Amino acid sequence: MRLLEGFRVLDISRLIPGPLATMILADMGADVIKVEDTGLGDYFRMGGDEAHAGMRTAFVYLNRNKRSVSIDFRKREGQALVYALARTSHIFVESARPGASAKLGLGYEHLKAVNPRIVYCSLTGFGQTGPFAQLATHGGAYDAVTGVAVPYQVKDGSYVQYRPYPHIGTTAGPWAAAIAILGALLKAEKTGQGSYLDISCADAGLMSLDREIDSVFNGQHKGWPDPEENVSVKYSYYKTKDDRFMLLQAIEQHFWEHFCETAGRPDLKTRGDWSESHMDSGHGDIELREELIKLFRTKTQAEWTELFLENNIAGAPYYPLNEVEHTELFRAREMVIEEEHPIAGKVKMVTSAIKVDGDPFEIRRPAPELGRDTEEVLSEIGYTAEAIAALKEQGVIGGRK
Repeated sequence: MRLLEGFRVLDISRLIPGPLATMILADMGADVIKVEDTGLGDYFRMGGDEAHAGMRTAFVYLNRNKRSVSIDFRKREGQALVYALARTSHIFVESARPGASAKLGLGYEHLKAVNPRIVYCSLTGFGQTGPFAQLATHGGAYDAVTGVAVPYQVKDGSYVQYRPYPHIGTTAGPWAAAIAILGALLKAEKTGQGSYLDISCADAGLMSLDREIDSVFNGQHKGWPDPEENVSVKYSYYKTKDDRFMLLQAIEQHFWEHFCETAGRPDLKTRGDWSESHMDSGHGDIELREELIKLFRTKTQAEWTELFLENNIAGAPYYPLNEVEHTELFRAREMVIEEEHPIAGKVKMVTSAIKVDGDPFEIRRPAPELGRDTEEVLSEIGYTAEAIAALKEQGVIGGRK
């Protein structure tokens, strides 16, 4: 995609949230320059059970379509290089604890002084203000404070974060950051003024709960509903003839009646009350649930899916995570791609959910080795080969590893 072609992003973040936010921008065509220190750089590239040739497959995914510049920005000369890059950049992304980037001379006021139009995004766990701003965390913390990662007791009596839990914070935070950045870019294009964006992964995670948290805030529930006590009969999974599952969502009257007719059970059409609402989930109707359990056992998942598609019935098949890439749905949507990475080898990854007519997704650049593009990028902003060699000799910059 080339939606953001011509826009440059300086990204000094590491690990997951910041790189995911800038990957979204990179996939849309932005020139994302990943500024890494001359030591380990973004250490998320290394280790992990899924590492190939010393590079995580998750790093390959999060840092596709980016360039890597290795700079010791703790040195005055390195700081000057970041300023030089900022002059021709539109966006700056950092994910350090509040105040840490400013101590390095890379705070918003520093970069605003060299580029008043710059959009500066701080993407952190708990934001720049509040009691948890300085709390050291990883992604699971953002789902802990929002009530998503439920404590689960294992056999030895200890408690773990229930998995698989959605990792909402580390996903919603980057998407919120990308949206905010695009809004700030429009403002900069219109007014010539940049913006400072304070994005909290925990805030974004809470915002993502929308309907769930709304019912708690307004006294309808005290927490996550107990599935044993809140059987939503018409909005539930049912096992099929081939021991797979279908999700039925026939809660509107017309969907329910149509389902009963096409499934051969017109006698069930009246099982519901839509007098006070447009929706009826059949809460607590255990007899109806038993009838549906038997009914769904009469067809395979594929047969039910075809029936739902052909007869406008609300619902969907359930696919286990290890089958998702092979499904007709995501193959048709071109949501999985296999890349031949120069270091990690063949890596399968999710493509972009953003589809633009006539402007397809592509991997223009594989995830970079540390410092792979340092000389290229510096030469683009006017540094001569001699100047670059001198900076390398002084240890201010690193090169291809």
